[in-house]
Amino acid sequence: MVLDPIALKWDFRSHGRIVPYLEMSGGTLFTSRDVPPGILWVNFASGGAAGVYSMGKKHAWSVELRFTHISNAGLTTPNPGVNTLQVRLGFSVFRGGR
Repeated sequence: MVLDPIALKWDFRSHGRIVPYLEMSGGTLFTSRDVPPGILWVNFASGGAAGVYSMGKKHAWSVELRFTHISNAGLTTPNPGVNTLQVRLGFSVFRGGR
């Protein structure tokens, strides 16, 4: 389970079909066992992303490049960190309210 209490997203355009954005986030990562083994079951995750939405009337597509750093912030020794670079694709469907 990941708890991200800090998530900041900046959309560069408020109107139009193509909307680029930047995102920064940080939070806590809880696992059911020690990750890596023998270290700790609580870690911290921080990262950022750059992406773009393609907006339609009833749906949107998105693609982003995301960097994430996971470590235990020095709570144990050693403190092995993990860095990931991901490409994410997304699809959203908008539903009208009543």
